[in-house]
Amino acid sequence: MFLARPAQLLVRIGIGFGACLVACSLQVPSESEVFGVGAKSAGGSSASGGLPGGAGMLGVSGSHQNGGAGSPGGAGVNNGSSGASGSDSVGGSSAFSGSTGFDPAAGLVAYFTFDEPIGSVAANAEDSNKNAKCIGTCTRPDGQIGQAFGVRNDSGPSDWIELPVGIFGGRAALTLSVWLRDRSSSRAAAPLFHFSSSARETLYFVPDDRNGKSSATGAHLGGVHAGAPFVDLWSATPVLTDKVWHHVAISWSAASIELYLDGKSVGRASSPTVLPSQLGSTSPNYLGRGPDNTTPAIFGEIDDLRIYDRALSAAQVALLYKVR
Repeated sequence: MFLARPAQLLVRIGIGFGACLVACSLQVPSESEVFGVGAKSAGGSSASGGLPGGAGMLGVSGSHQNGGAGSPGGAGVNNGSSGASGSDSVGGSSAFSGSTGFDPAAGLVAYFTFDEPIGSVAANAEDSNKNAKCIGTCTRPDGQIGQAFGVRNDSGPSDWIELPVGIFGGRAALTLSVWLRDRSSSRAAAPLFHFSSSARETLYFVPDDRNGKSSATGAHLGGVHAGAPFVDLWSATPVLTDKVWHHVAISWSAASIELYLDGKSVGRASSPTVLPSQLGSTSPNYLGRGPDNTTPAIFGEIDDLRIYDRALSAAQVALLYKVR
């Protein structure tokens, strides 16, 4: 589902009396490497002994990204044995092992890659009847994963992404994950997303907001149900207006509603009195702007929006952040 394309360097290595070509990746982990799914690497039995990677370069054996059984130095490097008894000389377990059992495609109810090169439609890979669309003129910059949609707003909204009606689908729990590169130095009160069915039912996230009670600034997750606030989480770090990509995730269930920035929890409200379904069939739903033309709008780039049918754990959100 991801469009990251590995750049590879072919290194000719002489082993014993022969030579082989080994593909060596020079990039950060792909989705399959992070979550431990996908094909095994070259290795196993060889006339020259176990090749690097052995049984599980992608973490299938849960040992190491570049190790697994049969790494360099396995039994009989020069005598033609399989090297299956070789230990991982690189060392230890890895954060990219396949032991988590987390499938990033399981439970997705909406997934927008924003990889379309032209046109106004942003396809929903999980439901073609609920696509998003660009209003205005969205650019197509390089994203955090593949391409992104860029919105270039001044003080008020001129470009934004409109999401389908009722995107939460009446669910009792969900996780929202999205990447943002805020290109403005300061755009106070400009929402990254805003979901609502009325002014009395809304959920929003502002990368750069000012707290009216303390005058402090920072990222702000807010929500209103039946006209009363039910979540009000703030974080001064990381600063999201530094013109680099940041990951934003919201995990929401009856147990808690939690805000994650760059894979780390920065705020949590236990036992919220409101569930996603209680906001109703939200519309309009926006990325890059607020509910009216007087609210400031995002000048930046948005990529890889996912909505899950459950609240992901902190470890699972951390894994999503590792994907590049």
